[in-house]
Amino acid sequence: MKFHRFALLFLMLVLCTLTSFAAPGDTTVVTTSPVLNADGSVSYDTMIVLPTSKTYRKIFFVYTVNSHNCPSGSTYCHQWDYLGNASLKTTHGDTVEIARIITPYSNSGWSRFPNPPAWSMDYVFDVTDMAPLLRDSITVNSSLGVGSPGFGIYTKLIFIEGTPDRNSIAVKRIYAHGGAYGNASNPIDNNFPVVNQTAPAGTVSTAFRFIVTGHGSDANGCCEFADHYYDLFLNSSSIVRRHIWRNDCGVNETYPQGGTWVFERANWCPGASVKPYYDVLPAITAGSNYNVNLSFEPYTVASVSGNYFATASVVYFGGFNKTLDASIDDIISPSSHPDHFRENPSSSKPTIRLHNSGSTPIDSVAFLYGVDDTAMEPYVWAGTLA
Repeated sequence: MKFHRFALLFLMLVLCTLTSFAAPGDTTVVTTSPVLNADGSVSYDTMIVLPTSKTYRKIFFVYTVNSHNCPSGSTYCHQWDYLGNASLKTTHGDTVEIARIITPYSNSGWSRFPNPPAWSMDYVFDVTDMAPLLRDSITVNSSLGVGSPGFGIYTKLIFIEGTPDRNSIAVKRIYAHGGAYGNASNPIDNNFPVVNQTAPAGTVSTAFRFIVTGHGSDANGCCEFADHYYDLFLNSSSIVRRHIWRNDCGVNETYPQGGTWVFERANWCPGASVKPYYDVLPAITAGSNYNVNLSFEPYTVASVSGNYFATASVVYFGGFNKTLDASIDDIISPSSHPDHFRENPSSSKPTIRLHNSGSTPIDSVAFLYGVDDTAMEPYVWAGTLA
């Protein structure tokens, strides 16, 4: 065991529930939308003012979906998969998407969605990388597009003071649209042209952040039920190919649902948050002049009815702020959080998500864990965590 790569963490699982302990004053919660009942599509802007003198170890955005009683005679009440999202509107006029979710098939009668409706789901997004935008004055837009009543949304930002893993220096919007897919006379690539950028001072590494979901259905099930890919180009060379696809809808934590929630889809599942694709842009450091663009898998269809909703940004990072550091990012079991519904209740082996928050690889971590008011049990994990 190499001491310089050894991290010590203490994990206390108290009465099979997750409790967060924070020093007084180190966490700020900002409401970014009240409870909005979406009997039609809703969009809500909140302007917030944040201090410039503070740094935040973590910033989370919480998008809560809940239910309410539907108007008499309404159909498909809170039982369809609709798209919700949140974006930051900067003082420079850019709009940067920070979160996207799809509502569940939450028609009453399933155990997670009782009758009368009285449920809510929290979708938590780590938006620490957006720190350069979340200072001074910023407008947060929270929205949900629905075609039937019964859903409501509530959103908030949580700022936890401290030192982040690494400083996010700047966030630049690259694309803010999607497009129809399969049109031979107007290929979707036209919506993702070459964009030139220069990495700002202090940049040590750069990442391309892409949020994309496929919707609609043509003769081939595209785009919702068809697996297609895109290539990310850096300076005219493809550096990564990604399939716009999720193959884990059947193990959705929002379970059980009605409808077709078990079927795999184009990077989304009913009742789940949408995962952004993150890809490092190699060798892009301070002062680098470069360009990026996207190219989708060649595809044409006689009658176009599918499309991809897509937004992209580039995040510029400084160096790591810590050499040797580790953190527990999540307690999967035991937990009462809805994100881990299928793994709980559990009274046997604790399961956690470990994160290396320093620049040095870690090859072992020592834990103490147990039930409150009992002797703690030791456990040492060994492996390689970059």
